[in-house]
Amino acid sequence: MRGVVAFIVLLCSGLTGAGIVTPGNEDKKADMSDTLRKIEVMENRLAAAESQVETLKAKAETKVAFSAGFGGTGYFGPFNVDFTLVYQKVLTNLGNAYNPATGIFTAPVRGAYHFSVYHHSGANRRSDSVLFKNKEQIAYISAMNKDGSYNGSNGIIMQLEEGDVVYVVLKANSWIWDHMSQPGAIGWCHFNGILLFAQ
Repeated sequence: MRGVVAFIVLLCSGLTGAGIVTPGNEDKKADMSDTLRKIEVMENRLAAAESQVETLKAKAETKVAFSAGFGGTGYFGPFNVDFTLVYQKVLTNLGNAYNPATGIFTAPVRGAYHFSVYHHSGANRRSDSVLFKNKEQIAYISAMNKDGSYNGSNGIIMQLEEGDVVYVVLKANSWIWDHMSQPGAIGWCHFNGILLFAQ
């Protein structure tokens, strides 16, 4: 593109008679100057478009997926306040968007995401938890069975903006029960998420 501009500048120099202004070439000089301004505007637009394409390509190539287990043995809870659950046993964390130290997932890009939560409760113990997006309650997970242990789960697809956070809160006076039966297992209680597509 710059070579084309240089060629046009040389052509303009030749057409204007090496800077000699005559009644016949004043209009031509003005036309060439206008043409150069238009070319510069087009170059700027092309550079902006190329930058946008590169940004979109980077987002489209972003891979985000995590699966983490609670990693405990036996009952966890109850507490007299709501408690953010920290799933420390990480099986997958592509893109490193899930933080196993806090239990919080942070969206690296704007897009559509799928999350799922699986909990296990013991006999005669209620397990109530909530999936949050930022400070908004999105989905409930509940399990209670008077005759024995029970599983509760929920899944949802939602739009996230870059920087939005997603996490699971165990409600006050609730339990979860988790057990790892074998080395390397991630237990019965899990928190999972995946980027379906960036936008």
